[in-house]
Amino acid sequence: MISIENLSFYYADEKRPALNGIDLEIGDGEFVLVTGASGSGKSSLARCLNGLIPHFYGGRLGGRVTVDGLDVSLHAPKEMATRVGMVFQDPENQLVTADVEREIAFGMENLALPRQEIAKRLEEALDTVGIAALRKRQLHTLSGGEKQKVAIASVLALKPEVLVLDEPTSELDPQGAEEVLATVQRLNDELGMTVVLVEHRLERVVHLVDRLIVLSAGRVIADGRPGQVLERQYDRLCRAGVGIPPLIRLVHGLQERGVPVTGAPLTVKEGRRLLERVYTGIGGFPAVGDARGGAGDPVIETENLWYAYKHPYAALKGIDLSIGRGEFVAVMGRNAAGKTTLVKHFIGLLKPSRGRVRVNGLDIVKTTVAELARHVGYVFQDPNDHLFAETVEEEVATTLRGLGFSDVHRRVGEVLEQFDLTPYARQYPRFLSGGQKQRVALATVLAARPQVLILDEPTRGMDQQLKDYLMRFLCEYRDGGNTVIIVTHDVEMVAEYAQRVILLGEGKIVVDGDRRQVLSRALLFSPQINRVFQGFARLGVPQEILTPEEALQLLRH
Repeated sequence: MISIENLSFYYADEKRPALNGIDLEIGDGEFVLVTGASGSGKSSLARCLNGLIPHFYGGRLGGRVTVDGLDVSLHAPKEMATRVGMVFQDPENQLVTADVEREIAFGMENLALPRQEIAKRLEEALDTVGIAALRKRQLHTLSGGEKQKVAIASVLALKPEVLVLDEPTSELDPQGAEEVLATVQRLNDELGMTVVLVEHRLERVVHLVDRLIVLSAGRVIADGRPGQVLERQYDRLCRAGVGIPPLIRLVHGLQERGVPVTGAPLTVKEGRRLLERVYTGIGGFPAVGDARGGAGDPVIETENLWYAYKHPYAALKGIDLSIGRGEFVAVMGRNAAGKTTLVKHFIGLLKPSRGRVRVNGLDIVKTTVAELARHVGYVFQDPNDHLFAETVEEEVATTLRGLGFSDVHRRVGEVLEQFDLTPYARQYPRFLSGGQKQRVALATVLAARPQVLILDEPTRGMDQQLKDYLMRFLCEYRDGGNTVIIVTHDVEMVAEYAQRVILLGEGKIVVDGDRRQVLSRALLFSPQINRVFQGFARLGVPQEILTPEEALQLLRH
């Protein structure tokens, strides 16, 4: 189905290749997972499959890519559209109409399909992705995850032979991600559709795929059955910034401690079977401590906060909340639960319909966004909302000048080095990869060192090394007396780093407490390791274990 021979590609004015000597064969009906560090060439490879490279992005292309016998360099993207369906990393780049039905119908209308066929495919696409209830909604009213589902439905309606998805679950809650991935798996299993999936968070998808391809610096460094690749090339993948699933990390840690375990479990069920033998008979398990430290004086307070984008549909319903200085708080919940709506009040981007919000004692209704920005830094869900300058370094410098800093040059250099952006300092920000753009957005805000830092899905598109670095940086930032608030669907990250979790549902606080209280023994919002150990209750194993490191600590006792 897909043949790639000695593929190389340089973006315009780039001296380093985005892709370098790639040779791959992907057969009919294969389900392939492509992973690697941010900037390793994953998205570039995906763009080659439908002709966006070289027809749209330009640059220098070498080698040959054929899909179903068609050379992509000789056939424009519009000719490839019925063979290769592409779902982009950022759904905003793919949505072109006003409402859901028109968006799904748009591609079919451009292919001049009969009206009856369009209606039939529209219904199928809505049901397949599970968004029939959204069919009349305006796109601008949807959450990021809902927009991602609409983008997938619009591609499926064209009935392509190959489906290419660039991090399709990055903005979805755990249940939404499972639903989308189950849909993709069904398309692969039952319809024989070839699927190429680009993803960082392997624990979500690795058990579904036939094959794992790992890229680094534009080259293929690993290719094979997922379990074999993860087991045999563990150290190499870690060095390449690949996010190793928690179960694999735990098994590797056991092996390093001389525990006789073999294999690479890819599912919770496989993990239980393998690890039960290890933990059977261990007695005297230590109690698991509370992750939440003491909080300082309140820095953010809400009283009976209500907000409605359009009356009478309230996005927030009577929120009472106090966040103290020095806390590391994760705000979680399903898509459209009100997470982003809530934190936008903390910077004054939204004003309460009812109730009050105070930041450092300032009533946000009586305070401008510019004044609040001296206290609160906000990193948007979509990094493109931060990008408007001609170069990366100017992007950061403009923000600092606007806030009145005098040592702009020093701060720009420091923050670019912190986030490994120095090589891209003079590049146009919007030409960077999704993960690189996310780092630029973070750099523009963190350069000012605000007292309160709010990040909306900050790890989307980030490789494991940069995610770990960012989290360590945020923990140090919190230790310095600052407050960190993260809106995220990344359960594994929250389990390892957050102190407090606020779980929202339909505009209300469902639960607010220590991360162990919220994440352990949950059905959806629980990390992979916790789900494994839920099956060991009869052994007396603590049910609050959240991470591989905590599971390894049990062996010391």
